[in-house]
Amino acid sequence: MNIFTWLMVGHLVGDWMLQNDWMARGKQRRLFTKEIMLHCFTYTVTLFIIFWLATRNNNSHPSYLTFFIAIFVSHWLIDATNLAGRWVRWWRQSRLAFVRIMVDQTMHVLVLAVLLEWWM
Repeated sequence: MNIFTWLMVGHLVGDWMLQNDWMARGKQRRLFTKEIMLHCFTYTVTLFIIFWLATRNNNSHPSYLTFFIAIFVSHWLIDATNLAGRWVRWWRQSRLAFVRIMVDQTMHVLVLAVLLEWWM
C-alpha cells in the first residue's frame, strides 16, 4: 500500500474507531474541551504512528513535528468549529446528518491529501 492509503486507514481508525460518544458529544460544546483535545490528540497520534512507519526508510525525512502539529490543528479546527456544519448551511445542502458527516470526512481527507502532496 502507498502512504496515502495507510493514512486513510489511520484516519478511519482515529476518527471512527477511537472516538467514543463522550468525545463526539463534548467536542460540539466549545473550542477547548477535554473531549475535543483528547479526540484530536488520539487521532493525531494514530496518524503520526502510521506516517512515521510509512516514511521511516524514506530518504527525504519529512518533518514529523510539523506533520504532528498540522494534523492536530487542522483536525481541531474542522471538528471544534463545526466547519462541516457551516459548509452545509453556506452551500444550502441537505441538513441530513449523513451529508454533514460526509462533508466533515471529505475535509479531513483533503487535509491528508494536501499534506502528503506537500511532503512528498
